[in-house]
Amino acid sequence: MKQIQEAVTAYLELASGVRTVCDRSLVTEYPMLAVALQEQGTVLIDGGRQAEHRYLVTVTAVSDRRRDGNTTMLSELSGLLLRGVPALLDGQARTLHPLDIHTEGEELTFSLAICMPVPPVSYAGQEATETMQALHLGL
Repeated sequence: MKQIQEAVTAYLELASGVRTVCDRSLVTEYPMLAVALQEQGTVLIDGGRQAEHRYLVTVTAVSDRRRDGNTTMLSELSGLLLRGVPALLDGQARTLHPLDIHTEGEELTFSLAICMPVPPVSYAGQEATETMQALHLGL
């Protein structure tokens, strides 16, 4: 989860040129963006071989002390997010595709759905799929 948050933070800082931090920060540099990530759930798919993890990403903008230009800053981010967010997850280069991008007040939110393989569990030296094949097929 931390890898995803750091990838979104790094991409937004690079693409927008605005200082971007993970979560809340005591940094008082303006303008600034803060990225928070919340896990929404996980669902097994593909017969239990993959898991789809769903996250809600919240980007908060602070343009200056009076927070006058926050909406403008956030609206510019929507176009950047449509390109996709490059990320390195578990050693694999991936592109994260934000869904349901919308702005409300001083926050921009979007969701991410990421499919990752479920590592096989071994029982007494056998993988779980081999065990199930042996039980059902009498191998």
